[in-house]
Amino acid sequence: MTVGKHQVGGTHRVWAAFALMAMSSLAGRGVGAAELQTQASGVFLNAAGDVLTARHAVADCESLFLVKDGRIAEARIRALSERSDLAVLRSALQPYLNATLPRTDLDSLNGIGVFAESYESLQRLPDRHRVVSNAMTIPGRGDLQLLSDVKPGASGSAVLGSGGLLIGIVTGRAAFGPSSDAGVVALSKAASSRPRHGVTRVRAVPLREIKLFLLDNQIPFQQSDAAQLGPLQSPAARAATLAVGVICG
Repeated sequence: MTVGKHQVGGTHRVWAAFALMAMSSLAGRGVGAAELQTQASGVFLNAAGDVLTARHAVADCESLFLVKDGRIAEARIRALSERSDLAVLRSALQPYLNATLPRTDLDSLNGIGVFAESYESLQRLPDRHRVVSNAMTIPGRGDLQLLSDVKPGASGSAVLGSGGLLIGIVTGRAAFGPSSDAGVVALSKAASSRPRHGVTRVRAVPLREIKLFLLDNQIPFQQSDAAQLGPLQSPAARAATLAVGVICG
């Protein structure tokens, strides 16, 4: 699927990065995924390699590529939702592990600790096997909002809750301060005019909307209320395994 042009010269830069990676691989030194400058993030949904991400990060791209552990593959859009700011991409990349969604809908998150981070940040996260959470849900709301310090590039990142289950997808930062409902600022790099730092209110698409979107578009996904992590396993390490980088050309 080809949509409007997003970035002048983006396709040439992407293919140049691909060529560099291929040559480096032949020389015995693979190029790290973070060096490919991904603009957004995604999460593997199923064994076929479908990737869930944020619609605004991919809808206006002339070309799309997915990056995982130094591998890069051209991607196409399988489904889009303007209402929920969600998209599903498909490429030749196959996951080692795919996300699991809770079978039971979450009525209230009651200010729990969760984990959400961009693909690039995950590659550089020190001691990620020890990180339990890096964000907190905001209680008493119908939608899913977090207190988080995620940086540009986090659009499409998984929000992992208790036991490593996928409970949301990051879409943006509150536009007019931590108490405002007036809008969001996209967290994809291409849409961000300047980086923001510090803990702020971040919005995410909640579980119920993700499920409706996937079911409406006949995208398979895995459900279970069973924890996907042991008591000593880190959600950050699981997030790094599930996460995919998105390049918009």
